[in-house]
Amino acid sequence: MPIIKSAKKRVRQEAKRRERNRSLKTYMKNLQKKTINLINSGETKKEELATALNFYKSQVDKAWSKGIFKKNKSSRLKSKIDRMVSKKAQTENKQEA
Repeated sequence: MPIIKSAKKRVRQEAKRRERNRSLKTYMKNLQKKTINLINSGETKKEELATALNFYKSQVDKAWSKGIFKKNKSSRLKSKIDRMVSKKAQTENKQEA
């Protein structure tokens, strides 16, 4: 345990931030799973999918702005979701034709 007052405060701040970051990372993982499940489900409407994608991307950007994710990770997550959507759209177009 630290002896100096400022070091004690730093320990308290780190504990708060660690807890906040952990909860936000868990939230982002769950949101990613829900979005992927929505993409893979067959009964999803295009409007519903578009709103879910916009929400997911905005949350990833917020996590980046708060320092939860680094910039490249947030870009990678968003492009991964975009690739999944475009791949699904291509398979649907092939099945219709």
